[in-house]
Amino acid sequence: MAAIREILDIEKTGADDVFSGPAVESRIERTFGGHIAGQAVASAQRTVSGKEVHSLHGYFVGPGDASRPIELRVERIRDGRSFANRQVRAYQGGTLLFSAMASFHRDGDCGPQHQDPMPEVPGPEETARSGGGAPYSTRIILKEWEEWDIRLVPEEGRDPVAAERTGAGFRHIWFRNTVELPQDPAFHRAALTYMSDMTLIRSALLPHQGEKVQLASLDHAIWFLRPIRVDEWLLYEQVSPSAFQGTAIARGKLFTEEGELVALVNQEGLTRFLDEKLGSGSAHGNWHNV
Repeated sequence: MAAIREILDIEKTGADDVFSGPAVESRIERTFGGHIAGQAVASAQRTVSGKEVHSLHGYFVGPGDASRPIELRVERIRDGRSFANRQVRAYQGGTLLFSAMASFHRDGDCGPQHQDPMPEVPGPEETARSGGGAPYSTRIILKEWEEWDIRLVPEEGRDPVAAERTGAGFRHIWFRNTVELPQDPAFHRAALTYMSDMTLIRSALLPHQGEKVQLASLDHAIWFLRPIRVDEWLLYEQVSPSAFQGTAIARGKLFTEEGELVALVNQEGLTRFLDEKLGSGSAHGNWHNV
């Protein structure tokens, strides 16, 4: 599978603020949503100096093909003293796949501070000893991220192997990248954008074990709250407050191993029952989720 450095290795095409995101090897039939969103953040950051991305709000409007490059067109909306704003549109063969607004904030501003507490769950090492992680975390839904150490935190009374096999989701996941990565903080924020889409909408299936549904990310928002490194352990807490009329809301919080809340994620996804006679049908959205 493609390394995160390869995925985020976007190139300027020669046109003003237009970039090319590389094609990558993938086990997923359609382009993984985090792939597109991560490249959008990386390309927008290339047009901003002295500020780092602090939020992204995007919509998936069409399916992509991971074996083909993506064209990323950045529009400079505003450059202020403290904030900058960019709009990014991702295309493939002239078809719009993803549209997003990104906001960038200068470092050094001060104000009141607080955060939600970290959930009380086993750490990454204890999770591995209790059955999370190898061997089952390398199967089925997690094969796309082989350069990442991903440890699914088992819940009391639930069989983690069965939960993964049915795609029912996990409430807590530890993960980190296992290869040498650049020191650039902007790289780590783009990489976290990539991984923030990992399994998130599947948290909507936690109350609906065994249901056969069509899954796809429809929109994706992320707020970067504190410094982040994706080569250090991050705990991803995933919950779904609502599912109705074939769509669901999923929310995520990301904490460091030391308990710092570093990012928040909100997503709406398609969770429509499959009609086994008619097939999954067709609709807009990014049909990437594994």
